[in-house]
Amino acid sequence: MILTINHHGVWIILVLLLVVDISMFGVYSSHSVFSNARIESLNGTEPINATEYQKLMGIGINVDWMTFKKVNTQYFQWREQGVHVPSYFKERGFSNVRIRVNQDLTTNQTAMEQLTDIVNDCLDAGLYPIITNVADDLRDYPTNISVQQHFVKWWETVIDHFKGYSYNLSYDLLIESSHEIKNYPDVLNKVYYEIIHYLRQEDPYRIVFVTPAGGSKPDYLQDLNVTNNGYILAEWHIYAGGPSESGTDCVYSKSYINQTLSTALSWTKETGIPTWQGAWRSNCYPNGGTDAECNMSLEINFTKAMVSAYAGANLPYDVNADTKFFDISNLTWYKLQEEALDIILQQNGAVPEFSMDSPWVILVIIILIIAVVYPRSKNSNF
Repeated sequence: MILTINHHGVWIILVLLLVVDISMFGVYSSHSVFSNARIESLNGTEPINATEYQKLMGIGINVDWMTFKKVNTQYFQWREQGVHVPSYFKERGFSNVRIRVNQDLTTNQTAMEQLTDIVNDCLDAGLYPIITNVADDLRDYPTNISVQQHFVKWWETVIDHFKGYSYNLSYDLLIESSHEIKNYPDVLNKVYYEIIHYLRQEDPYRIVFVTPAGGSKPDYLQDLNVTNNGYILAEWHIYAGGPSESGTDCVYSKSYINQTLSTALSWTKETGIPTWQGAWRSNCYPNGGTDAECNMSLEINFTKAMVSAYAGANLPYDVNADTKFFDISNLTWYKLQEEALDIILQQNGAVPEFSMDSPWVILVIIILIIAVVYPRSKNSNF
């Protein structure tokens, strides 16, 4: 049987294919779903469920405004002059900041006041502030009961302090499950349960993030024992120290990027809990500072691979970290990192690399074939 399609039918098919293709390709453009999330961000007066919050998070960055003494000092020196650092990050294109905190907020009132100022500055700038606990003691001594209790108390203090704040503020309970804690998923589940139980009593609709054991790798998401009430997400990450397996070898694997993403997406499908890639670094800095280990070509290719994977899945991600891109001493972005940052933020025409087996690429090829073959077939006898 021969299927005959008239001239108008072919063009209808072409238009339909283009519509589908554009809807899929749009996540890679400079006006991606993440950009729309920025434009349509909520004012925070009403609860935001986990699915919606995931969409609004967009592209973010880990910040050391509360962890590095020099950065902290400069942040508040600028603030005394009426300059709010978060506004620079919003203007550059970020939607959220992951605020890493290593002070004891149960006793350090000055630190709590500074964190409050930072959260307020972020909200004023239109950023989603995500507080995360560095929790060195818990990561190093996970079986110590007093350490576990202090970790819970730390969060109870934060929960009490920020109760009634904008729902744009969220809590990421642990920065990562590195060091000894990586081998104790039961301890993580225990402290998570206690903190979330308290949170749901005091602030029931606040978004909270949990990270799995095993160094926060998605393969360990299955070990999380948490209840999905619609206001919980999971944070996971790979390549938090950059494209490296040892810290200095400057290698990465596209298959590993895709495999870990697939694992996270499958877990979400199974549990209904959305996830977020909370920390990846575009280069390696084995000696600290801003001296990168990997050459720029590798950094760009790695960055394209990461952004392509996550943007294609509409998965929000945060890059690690502010001091590698922004010079807080003079409020400028490092010129050397401009290209990588454009790719991370999907700006200025920066487009991630594509795989030839991707569905949107296949659709483009089909459209081109039809466009070329159809005019010829009109003049044939078939």
